[in-house]
Amino acid sequence: MKTKLVVVMTSLLIAVSIFWAQSHPEAKPVSAGASCALDRSDYQEEVKDLGVYTARMQSRIVMIRNSAGIVENPQLRNALQVDADMWQDELDHKKQRMTRLQALLDRCEAREKINSR
Repeated sequence: MKTKLVVVMTSLLIAVSIFWAQSHPEAKPVSAGASCALDRSDYQEEVKDLGVYTARMQSRIVMIRNSAGIVENPQLRNALQVDADMWQDELDHKKQRMTRLQALLDRCEAREKINSR
């Protein structure tokens, strides 16, 4: 039973890693001097997508941590904790990107309001 759990968890982690790498190419970089002339709808869509992605990933990280808590094999438990930590780092990075994009959108909106007066 434990061996099957190890195989299933390892397979799941590998599949998620491969899926993520293929479906999330690096997003456009956000520069401090980015212009508001850029298509804001792309950035708004990216912020929305990142919000959905981060929520899903957070629940999956909790699932990995919960699984690590019930596994008796110390090596597997440690591997699951390291994996959860790795995904948490990735998730934190995505949340930072979402915050930067939202700040850019807010600045652009503020500039438009000032310029429209």
